[in-house]
Amino acid sequence: MIQLALETTGTSGSLAVLDGKTQLWDCRFGLLRRTAADIACQLDASLRWCEDHGHTLRAISVAVGPGSFTGLRIAITTAKTLAYALGVPVIPVGSLAAIAAVNLLENGAANVLVGLNAYRRQVFAAEFSRDELCRDNLIHRCNDRAEVCSKQDWDQRVAEKRGRSDWVIAGDRSIVADQVAESLHHAEHCDAVGVGWVAAGLVAGSTSQPPACFADPFSLEARYLKLSAAEEKAASR
Repeated sequence: MIQLALETTGTSGSLAVLDGKTQLWDCRFGLLRRTAADIACQLDASLRWCEDHGHTLRAISVAVGPGSFTGLRIAITTAKTLAYALGVPVIPVGSLAAIAAVNLLENGAANVLVGLNAYRRQVFAAEFSRDELCRDNLIHRCNDRAEVCSKQDWDQRVAEKRGRSDWVIAGDRSIVADQVAESLHHAEHCDAVGVGWVAAGLVAGSTSQPPACFADPFSLEARYLKLSAAEEKAASR
C-alpha cells in the first residue's frame, strides 16, 4: 500500500511516502519559514514524485497528537482536505507511537520511554515495547497511548530508565537534564517515517475490510489531551 505520511506536531514538519513499511521518499519542512507557509510546496513535491515514479496513493497517514495545538491543526486540516480531494482514507497515528517506532527500529533496546513537552510543568508521556510496536497484530493496542504527567513524575521515570540497556529514552531536550539529553534519540521531533511505519502496521494487523484503522477524513480529530493555556484561563473564570 502506497501512503503519504504527514506530521506537524511541533514547530516544523515532515512528509514521507512509504510502500508498506518501506520508506521511498521523505522531506522535512518549516525550518526556514513557517510550517503553514511551507507545507503546500512540499506536498506538491511529494505528489509530483509519486506521479513521476508511477505510484498511486491509497491512503494518507497523519500524526494526530499529542503535540503543538497549532501544529496539529495544520496537519489534520491538510490531511482531511487532501484525502477528500483524492478519495482515499486517512489513518490517524499517535505522535508518541510514531516517535517510539523510529527509535526502536534504529536501536536494539526492548522498550522506549517517550516524552514531549506539554508546558506548564507537564509532559506528554508513554512507554512502549518492541514486541507490541513490531507485531502488526498488537500495534493497535498502543497507537493512542499517551498521558499528561507532571514534570516531577517524568523526571522520576527518566531516572528509573536511564542507563538500562533494555530502555531508550526519547523526547524533547527541553524536558531532560543536559547529561540525559546527550543520549536521547530523535529527541527534537516526531517523524513522518514513523507515522507511516505505524500506519502500515495498523493496516497489516487489521482483520476487517476495509481495515479498521481507516477513518473518514471528516471524522478526524486531534488528540490534544489537555486544554490550551487560553482555554484553561477561560475555564478558571
